[in-house]
Amino acid sequence: DKGANVKYSKVLDLDLETVRSCVSGPKRPHDRIDLQSLKDDFQKCMDSKDGGFKGFARGPGWRKEQEAKRADKDLSHGDLVVASITSCTNTSNPSVMIGAGILAKKAVEHGLTVKECIKTSLSPGSRVVGDYLERTGLQKYLDELGFHVAGYGCMTCVGNSGELQKQATDALGDNPASGPVLAGVLSGNRNFEARVHPLVAANYLA
Repeated sequence: DKGANVKYSKVLDLDLETVRSCVSGPKRPHDRIDLQSLKDDFQKCMDSKDGGFKGFARGPGWRKEQEAKRADKDLSHGDLVVASITSCTNTSNPSVMIGAGILAKKAVEHGLTVKECIKTSLSPGSRVVGDYLERTGLQKYLDELGFHVAGYGCMTCVGNSGELQKQATDALGDNPASGPVLAGVLSGNRNFEARVHPLVAANYLA
């Protein structure tokens, strides 16, 4: 065995059953949340009495407000309005980007769509990504879901997301600070408050 005499300074054991899908947010990239705990974490942020890194200070009445808005089919707290595959190291990773294209293909084939209130975009880290997504025939499925190539380089994660969809701006009204806490999800590495979009308070890195 050629590896029998190899000596390592440290040996790490990883139980694969402990690996969990996760996101980070809603205001800092290092605030990790297990995906299965995301709903509870958001509710705690809403219940928080202060508006710190893990709080929105909306008081006890936000749940009734959310129920009333959704009954009227209006956007409310926690509704997604930004979804972006944005330029960072992961958008130059062929296995990740081909995977995103295949996922989009499966979604389209199963009849899934994206709500009109969600602003979608794709900004690869390299033009090479655009080339192989076109050559593999996967870009057309991303396009069908609204993930058109918006450009190459830093986009959504540095605030270059542009205007929100009309339904989102209408829901926020003339006083966004008292409007619903809307959410964004992106593949970038920065989600500091107001960085992704000044009107989107809860942003999660996935």
